[in-house]
Amino acid sequence: MCKAFHTALQDILVSKLERHGFDGWTPPWIRNWLDGRTQRVVVNGSMSKWAPVTSGIPQESVLGLVLLNILVSNMDSGIECTLSMFADDTKLCGAVDTLEGRDAIQRDLDRLERWACGNLMKFNKAKCKVLHRGQNYPKHKYRLGGKWIKSSPEEEDLGVLADKKLNMTWQCALAAQKANNILGCIKSSMDSRAREVILPLYSALLRPHLEYCVQFWSPNIRRTWTCWSRSRGGHKNDQRAGAPLL
Repeated sequence: MCKAFHTALQDILVSKLERHGFDGWTPPWIRNWLDGRTQRVVVNGSMSKWAPVTSGIPQESVLGLVLLNILVSNMDSGIECTLSMFADDTKLCGAVDTLEGRDAIQRDLDRLERWACGNLMKFNKAKCKVLHRGQNYPKHKYRLGGKWIKSSPEEEDLGVLADKKLNMTWQCALAAQKANNILGCIKSSMDSRAREVILPLYSALLRPHLEYCVQFWSPNIRRTWTCWSRSRGGHKNDQRAGAPLL
């Protein structure tokens, strides 16, 4: 979705809360929490008048994410293929080994466009991409609304980079690069090399980058494992999982 947190209309959100069967107190409480906000614009020292904010959900709050999930909860109504949603990210997946598979995806794209129009929202069509996975499959073209969607050889999904063959070489390289940069910062900013000093920094700053979604993209060939192992502090010939920093 395009700026979903900022463009979600409060009236539509509250009406969905009521349709979901919330008690009589919750929708008015949510409306009261969203109401009363104002904003103005400052350009080169000149300020506009204060204007009421009639759309948008506070993105920094836990409640804001819950409300967005409620707002998009009926997006998959009537969808034939597989629709995956995480916050304002949406993915549509389906098998396209037949013309019927191609037509099913296009029908679902049309349904998603109608849903967005009905909720006065829109998809960021410039960021929408088609990733064809598998071999010897026809690379059909699809449109969202009146715009054709471009195809892409690889896409980053929730921080994980994957190509059409699910080759994780580049993802391993990116993770290793981030880890090496963090290791460099630790080494340059800390004089002590004592285990009790380095190990907490390693666990807090470096391991999250190496282990994020590692169940999906973990190294499975020698050259990617070597790259990943070096970033963890292991020897280039070390084939053990999790070679230690110290």
